[in-house]
Amino acid sequence: MRVLVVAALLAACGGPTKMRVDLFPAAYSAAMSSTPGLGLTPVSEPPSGVTPRYRYTATEGYFVTWDESTHEVLIHGPEFVTLTGKVYWSYDAAIPTGRAGPVRLAVITENAKSGKPLARADINLAFDGELFRVQK
Repeated sequence: MRVLVVAALLAACGGPTKMRVDLFPAAYSAAMSSTPGLGLTPVSEPPSGVTPRYRYTATEGYFVTWDESTHEVLIHGPEFVTLTGKVYWSYDAAIPTGRAGPVRLAVITENAKSGKPLARADINLAFDGELFRVQK
């Protein structure tokens, strides 16, 4: 599912950058075996000559990546920075979901050389009793 997330554009860093975050699947539970988490793929158009870096933050849960060569899920925590875009968000299934509150994810595209932010997308997730879904 492609979800367009409104990005706050930061023009002070060499011009605004357009960004969206594609999310898959549309809803997620840690009990799902088909995916290590809710996939987040930022798609951006940084200014010419700028290498993007992606900073992810979560108010709950953590980010993971999938190592295709070893078939391992690598846990990175609630803050993660990478030059490659795709990561997954997940949470500890041992925590009772009855306590699950709203979760805020932020994806910030930065200039990899200077660290200056280029764009930001905020994603709000809500637990519906079974799955986390994007709140609109």
